[in-house]
Amino acid sequence: MPSKNIKKNFNYSVDLLEKLVLDIDLYKEFLPWCNNSTIISKVKKENKLEIVADLEIGYSFAKDTYRSLVEYDNKNKKIVVSAIDGPVKNLKNIWIFKEISKNQCEISFFIDLELKNFLLNKMLSKFFDLGFNKILNSFESRAEYLNNLNN
Repeated sequence: MPSKNIKKNFNYSVDLLEKLVLDIDLYKEFLPWCNNSTIISKVKKENKLEIVADLEIGYSFAKDTYRSLVEYDNKNKKIVVSAIDGPVKNLKNIWIFKEISKNQCEISFFIDLELKNFLLNKMLSKFFDLGFNKILNSFESRAEYLNNLNN
């Protein structure tokens, strides 16, 4: 099961990056291999937000949709994503945001992913680092784009 754990500083506000990660409906505009992204429901409870969302992931004729639960804890600046349904056997994705200054933050990011299909899981393992870096770069580029829009 491929996994990755990184910590990285960004020259953007915590608020901008949290909004970027939680704006799942717009993933289809910038995330590689994401053909469609839809928020199914949002429930707010005090300092917590629960989102159920579908992502259609794929390339060419190989596409599939998985549903995830996104739990955002505003007080602790933490987002936890887990798979509910679809081709993903196991998904644990954690974002932790730490403010360094008004326009700088540190993000701790963890992902642990396993697909139900044995063959696809083997392929995922082989190309995981390459795909991970491409996705991380797409989030960074989107943050820069949104930051430029706001300034």
